[in-house]
Amino acid sequence: MNEALEMFKDLQVLARGVYLQIVFAVKLLDDAIIRSNEPEEVLTFRYEKLGNRFIIPWRKFKGKLRRLVMEKQRFLGISTDCALKDNLCMRCPCCLLFGGTGETSSAKTSYNLLSRVLGETLISLGNMNDVSTYTANAVSEEDLTTGQALMSILKVPVETEFVGVLTLRDPTPELAAIVCDNLNRLTRLGASTREWGKCEIDILGYQLIDRENLSTYALAQLPLDKIKKEVNPLSDLKLLDNVDRCYREVNEQIMRILPAQKAKSK
Repeated sequence: MNEALEMFKDLQVLARGVYLQIVFAVKLLDDAIIRSNEPEEVLTFRYEKLGNRFIIPWRKFKGKLRRLVMEKQRFLGISTDCALKDNLCMRCPCCLLFGGTGETSSAKTSYNLLSRVLGETLISLGNMNDVSTYTANAVSEEDLTTGQALMSILKVPVETEFVGVLTLRDPTPELAAIVCDNLNRLTRLGASTREWGKCEIDILGYQLIDRENLSTYALAQLPLDKIKKEVNPLSDLKLLDNVDRCYREVNEQIMRILPAQKAKSK
């Protein structure tokens, strides 16, 4: 690990070869529905070395995280109309972090934004336990019968723990503060989050390095106490406390790095 590396003080378009890797654990506080397009297929994977594990695809985790960043910036009055999928503004903190395609966005810009947030599949710690089953009966109030409303839902059981690695390319203190703040704001995962999927996230630490060094596959082979020894405590980063100010600062910096005629502020 190169201890001399620091986060950048400004935003630039060209990559400068510094990566902030943030390691976090996700613990389910309730059963969760984590599945593919098949309604009864709980996402699991068999690794040759790890055995059977529950998994959370990065696209599902990233989608939730991105929506939280959008939610917060709308509250601050920044790009209030920016929304997934085809209404991206291509000039806000969220678009800068997670990227977008100009041609399919509402902005119709001639440029694309490459995501500065990199990720990978989250893997459960320890071998997969039994999948829990939930059976629902919709009982008619008129005759107290269920008719054809009987259904079963497969879920990942409560207290399942996952490890994940989020990598922020070309980090600045403001971008790092926004990412970590929204990791801590993520409290539900999976489908049907109105009823299930309550979770808590513990940021275990970080590495600031000139390449991607950590992987969930390697970390999933370790217990939590040993994972923490692979990283530096997040407190060492001395992240900015005023996250609202970070959003506004990033929003101003974006206007300086995008072509003026294509980044018209509201």
